[in-house]
Amino acid sequence: MFVYGVNSLLLNVMEVLKYIGAAYILWLAIHIAFSKPSTENAEQSASFLKGFMLQFVNVKIYMFGVTALTGYVVGYMSSFPALLFFELVIATIGTIATCTWTGLGALIQKFYLRHFRVINIILALTLLECIWGMLR
Repeated sequence: MFVYGVNSLLLNVMEVLKYIGAAYILWLAIHIAFSKPSTENAEQSASFLKGFMLQFVNVKIYMFGVTALTGYVVGYMSSFPALLFFELVIATIGTIATCTWTGLGALIQKFYLRHFRVINIILALTLLECIWGMLR
């Protein structure tokens, strides 16, 4: 609904939002490159409820939806039913990706703890490449 309203009423706002998203991704890349694994016990600090509630305040999810809709859908169709349908598709894909990410993360945790610096730098460089693709 947000993308439909912004695209219909404020055409130039999407261009500004692209740069705000790029700045946020740059901030993420910097923090990932210099982060270290948590020393606290993950089972004590993490819970399903905390993770579920985080999804409602997670800016990355909103940026993902806006970027996916504006980058792949709005240029071809911008009716409200079409945007709603594709947002539901995007949400389903995001849920599957999150479950996959969680499962694989549990499997590779020991490897990550041994090589976290190299992995974090690779992930940060990948985010920088995403910014490059957004702003070209």
